[in-house]
Amino acid sequence: MSFNSSFNFDGSTLPPEIDEIIEAVINEQSMILDEDSFEEMFFPKRETLDYSNNEFYRFRYTDTSHHCSHRHPQLRHLVCATSKNDVYYLYDNAIQQWNPHLRDSRTILGQPLKRAHALVPNRITTMAAMDEYLLVGGEDGSFTFMNLETCERPIFDSFTHGEVNGIEMSHSRTGGPHAFISTNDSYIRCVDLRTLQTPVMYPTDWYANYASQSPDGHMIGIVGDNMDGQVMSINSKEKIATLKGHQRYSFSVAWSPDSRMLATGSDDRSTCIYDTRNMSHPVHILSKDILESVRSLRYSPCGRYLFMAEDRNFVHVVDASSDYTKAQRIDFIGDVSGMSPTPDGEGLYVGVSSVEFSSILEFERLHCDYETYL
Repeated sequence: MSFNSSFNFDGSTLPPEIDEIIEAVINEQSMILDEDSFEEMFFPKRETLDYSNNEFYRFRYTDTSHHCSHRHPQLRHLVCATSKNDVYYLYDNAIQQWNPHLRDSRTILGQPLKRAHALVPNRITTMAAMDEYLLVGGEDGSFTFMNLETCERPIFDSFTHGEVNGIEMSHSRTGGPHAFISTNDSYIRCVDLRTLQTPVMYPTDWYANYASQSPDGHMIGIVGDNMDGQVMSINSKEKIATLKGHQRYSFSVAWSPDSRMLATGSDDRSTCIYDTRNMSHPVHILSKDILESVRSLRYSPCGRYLFMAEDRNFVHVVDASSDYTKAQRIDFIGDVSGMSPTPDGEGLYVGVSSVEFSSILEFERLHCDYETYL
């Protein structure tokens, strides 16, 4: 991934000096125009969410003596909940395990541990955990893999010389655990978590920032340093669809559990929702209420809620059963390092990383008699 986000009409990147001029014009216009006119000029089709009297997840606990951190301004996938009692996150370039039941944390990878458990990338940029597997990637292409059940000798190696931007774990159609690795060498690697071999690589024409497999195992959604994302076939590696709708680079992808809906989050302060039966255009663009870049997206396991994390201060919980019209806004002070619902959807964990406030925030789901699931 790179920081330049403007393009010529042929899709090529504009020179840095031109990009700076465009940014200056946007900043100047934002001061001249009123808020509504500015929104209409630069972000025209975004919908408005209804936040009135909506509370889907309620704050439960935090402990400010346990801190989170992130090393990259745009990569914010650094919190993973593998169960209601196991939450993994980054602090000071080491991987911590938070136990909500004991309300305590311990270091499982990185300093001050010794020998193999101390070997992690010099600058950790992203991570993922699922079942008994933990995989951590760094800006130099290196990674550390550890089995969380045995915690025996971790494996330190390298995928590539390019930065590891995103890791997402899932199961293949045959049930095997694998991870999709997004890197700065314009490839998506599908890594078998049992062998750490890479049987398949998916090429892109730009730096890949995040990739996610559809739950039915047929498709992979990819976003990166291009305004358009894409959906590819898992088996044939052919492009199924080009995802249009964003005006800047994107850094997150999420599928609904039934594989029907696909969400992408972008630097243009929007989340595009696509119906996979027709992905030529988004069915929703959320929302005028988002103030910063959308850094992380997750659907709840039941599919009812879509979690959208901004760069800082806000996580939005959107009710998908309301046709993406109703939402809850969770507010705090600080950068988001990552977020993760628990596998049962009953809990939500948000990592907050800033000088003023740094912690893991825990939320619990509220249930109502009228709830309907997708």
